[in-house]
Amino acid sequence: MDRTQTGPDSAAYPSPATGWVTVAVLFALYILSLTDRYIIALLVEPMKRDLGLSDFQISLLQGPAFALLFCLCAIPVGVGLDRFSRRLVLYGAITLWSVAATACGLARGFGELFVARAGVGAGQSGFGTGSYSIIGDSFPPHRVSLAMSIFVMGGVMGAGIVFLLGGPIVAMAMAAGPVHLPLLGTVQPWQFVFIVTGLPGVVLALLVFLFKEPARRSRPAAIGYGPAIAFLRDHKRLYAAIFLGFGTTYAVTIGFQLWMPTYFIRIHGWAPAQVGMVLGVAQIVGAATLPLHGWVVDRMFKRGRRDAHLFWCVVTVLLAAPCAVASVLVPDAWVSVVLFTLFMACVLSTASMGPAITQVVTPPTLRGRVSALYVVVTGLIAMALGPAMVGFITDKLLGDERQVGLSLLLTVPLLLLPAVGMLASGRGAMLRRLGDHPA
Repeated sequence: MDRTQTGPDSAAYPSPATGWVTVAVLFALYILSLTDRYIIALLVEPMKRDLGLSDFQISLLQGPAFALLFCLCAIPVGVGLDRFSRRLVLYGAITLWSVAATACGLARGFGELFVARAGVGAGQSGFGTGSYSIIGDSFPPHRVSLAMSIFVMGGVMGAGIVFLLGGPIVAMAMAAGPVHLPLLGTVQPWQFVFIVTGLPGVVLALLVFLFKEPARRSRPAAIGYGPAIAFLRDHKRLYAAIFLGFGTTYAVTIGFQLWMPTYFIRIHGWAPAQVGMVLGVAQIVGAATLPLHGWVVDRMFKRGRRDAHLFWCVVTVLLAAPCAVASVLVPDAWVSVVLFTLFMACVLSTASMGPAITQVVTPPTLRGRVSALYVVVTGLIAMALGPAMVGFITDKLLGDERQVGLSLLLTVPLLLLPAVGMLASGRGAMLRRLGDHPA
């Protein structure tokens, strides 16, 4: 049992049982975070109608509004994670995003919604970074990918559960009409959905105290980002491939997740409840492949293939690309669902491999800050670029909201295929960083 390690990384790892309890708690909280992040995808049409918003404004709420503080707050959070209790940081982060998610339901216009969505992003930046750091210290390197894959599966399942359960919730809220709440007054159905999905997180934040914080591999020798930036500069080819390659892949993935519900409503005439149920199942099926990706990479890595993470992602993203294109070209809605499911099953390899590889190639004393920089760069690319590009192309270039499928398709050659090249370009640098794999 890999409970100890020699060398500079000498602190004992937690027992496997303790490590997996930690993953289980963070898994559940990740589902909560994605619920608050993605419920907006099912509320596009009523929000547009009540507030007079355009597709581009909706895309700003889905992406840049969230990404703004998500990225900026990751910087101080990274320092805090390397210096203070990570459980306390997580508790504060979850409470913050839950309050902000609830505030989305109190917004009366685009500006207020933008600020509230920024608050959700601020809280969730701390959760992702902190979870990566804790999991990285809970398992030895050749087991991190599987643990990270299962953790990230919670996030992807969260998106699926949003659609699976959120569709009927939205349908019931719309059927019930405006609701009068004590102290808050009358709220519209879409506002009520934000409130009932956001408020429980204020209590559920206490779950972080169910697991014991793992020992740090070692303490940082200096405060601030200077050492982390210097290290990234020394290994710029590797980290450019990681940050840019994974960030660009996430941009396409999130763009499809947030706009496919609208595509099915507009093009195939499905109701929100049906879209939620079907796409929810599709994303949960895709998420179920994450442990397989982690197991395959861990197995290759343990056998000596030191570029396993990047190699596997290049293969799976190349398989995902034609599925994404075909999903918005086929005339049959159910065939489109199958293709979307295959796309998610393949592309989601990157969801866990990005944070896993960051932990594997980064020295223990820098993991919190480098993870924070990873969150900043990939978050800015993914959440600001992905959803916004789809809305911008639909509104400003095509000028027709029924062309949302074409907008999604264009993100594949413009973003996804270049991402494959970025990931492939880092393989040699990873081999040099960790040692050549045997012939």
